[in-house]
Amino acid sequence: MKLLFNNENQGSRELKELIPYIDADLLFQNLQPDINTATNEVAKIIGKELYNILLNVYDESDALSSYKDELLKAIRYPIAVNAYRLYSPSNDLGHTNNGRKMLSDDGEKQAFEWMIDRDNTAQEKRYYRSLEDMITFLDNSRDCKDIQDPDAERIFEKSIYDTWTSSEAFIETNNLFIRTVDDFDRVFPIKSRLLLMMLTPGISDCETYEIIPRITFSKMEGLKTKLKSREPIEGANDLKLIKLIKRATAFYAMAWALPRFSVQLYPEGVLQHYTSDKATTKGMKPTLNIESEAAAQAFKQDSDKALLEIELMMVPTKTLQEIQELPILPNIISGDQFFSM
Repeated sequence: MKLLFNNENQGSRELKELIPYIDADLLFQNLQPDINTATNEVAKIIGKELYNILLNVYDESDALSSYKDELLKAIRYPIAVNAYRLYSPSNDLGHTNNGRKMLSDDGEKQAFEWMIDRDNTAQEKRYYRSLEDMITFLDNSRDCKDIQDPDAERIFEKSIYDTWTSSEAFIETNNLFIRTVDDFDRVFPIKSRLLLMMLTPGISDCETYEIIPRITFSKMEGLKTKLKSREPIEGANDLKLIKLIKRATAFYAMAWALPRFSVQLYPEGVLQHYTSDKATTKGMKPTLNIESEAAAQAFKQDSDKALLEIELMMVPTKTLQEIQELPILPNIISGDQFFSM
């Protein structure tokens, strides 16, 4: 796979520019397998079509506009961070014919294991933040202004934005009731476009297996059409139903995601963990399974409440006229040994 890095001449320099805290003499060749892995992960998010456009932009790096330069940095930074995050644990040890050995240089001390744990957590969080920034940059690319070559840049920006908004990841999110971070935050605050995209399968499952059986497919598509038209929703029942669906799908998706995703993805307070100051990797205790299960159960209960309200809303109700037209049954009095009307 062709990379957004020059692996022949200046790959190490490019890595140092993107992640300044690494040593300048860190060889690009050592990280290249992990860069391949990290590149594949980013390409899955942005789509192969957009990635191929970026390869052409990178080949024109001698004459980049400010927008194109910022675009490349937004895409290459998460790749570099993730590649180093994947590489560094193995680099902490020497891999010899006699097994793994601790590396030790004169004038340098081996980091305590709790320090390594803490840095691993920081690297993971940095990676998720960089993906968040990348997605935000692509979302905002429609509004970018570049004065160097207005006509050419306008065409270029349109191709980037249109390619991004036609990618599978973008389309999947926008086909659901919850399409934006603001939609989700009104139910439960996540404040993360990345997390919303990762929650998409859970939201979709809820719509498929919980919402459609309760309101029918045609009713669901009708409500989505109204939402996409951006016209005011008329009718109190439809407004309430949409609100309940968003509530049910948001909580369902959180319950679905908790056993599947890293704790570092979630906003502070959803799950807790602590780092002990003992010099052992076991001092870093991830969220206990029982805590994760309890949180998932709480989200599921909230989702079930909303689903029950949806069921009650969809129960057919008779009009006053229909009730008045019902036949009046005689009063029946019964006992063990008698029957009377």
